[in-house]
Amino acid sequence: MATSCLLVAAVLAAVAMSATAQNSAQDYVDPHNAARSDVGVGAVTWDDTVAAYAESYAEQRRGDCALQHSDSGGK
Repeated sequence: MATSCLLVAAVLAAVAMSATAQNSAQDYVDPHNAARSDVGVGAVTWDDTVAAYAESYAEQRRGDCALQHSDSGGK
């Protein structure tokens, strides 16, 4: 019985960890920058303004999934 409980706890912990594996901007940027470094390209940084714009635009496209350029006004 104790072994079964331990196994269930381990599985639940693994699921919880995988569900929160990438929950900050830096969690996305770090591996991207590691790959960029491997090919001699400079690092990128997270931009909250760009992220908010992208999220807003994605939300607009949610209903139709029509991939089209936005009119960002050169921003």
